[in-house]
Amino acid sequence: MIAWLMIAQAIVIAVLGAAVAIAGVAKVRMNDLVLGAAALTMLSLVVQVVASIVAPLVGAGPTGDLLEYWVYLISALLIPPAATIWAFADKGRWGVLVVGVGLLAVAVMVYRMHQIWFVQVL
Repeated sequence: MIAWLMIAQAIVIAVLGAAVAIAGVAKVRMNDLVLGAAALTMLSLVVQVVASIVAPLVGAGPTGDLLEYWVYLISALLIPPAATIWAFADKGRWGVLVVGVGLLAVAVMVYRMHQIWFVQVL
């Protein structure tokens, strides 16, 4: 796994989530920028999946529990699509706020995945 990639992902996703959440509080309706933030988050998580498969094969396995890591990663993959579906159902400010909070949750999960991969020692 690539440490700087995980930290960069967590920061970028947190900034996107905060911006979308602020837009929701400001009563901005569902738009392409909100969908773009969710899509960018999904793209970064797909990169994370590929790196998570390749890293142990080349000898860079996690220091923490691999099952816990994958549960976090799969759960993080489910949040942006679920929040986006909710936002399509409620195209007002609350749908946008749900996407923002979902992206903030994913940012925290990515940071936790970083801790599991690099920090924990069995």
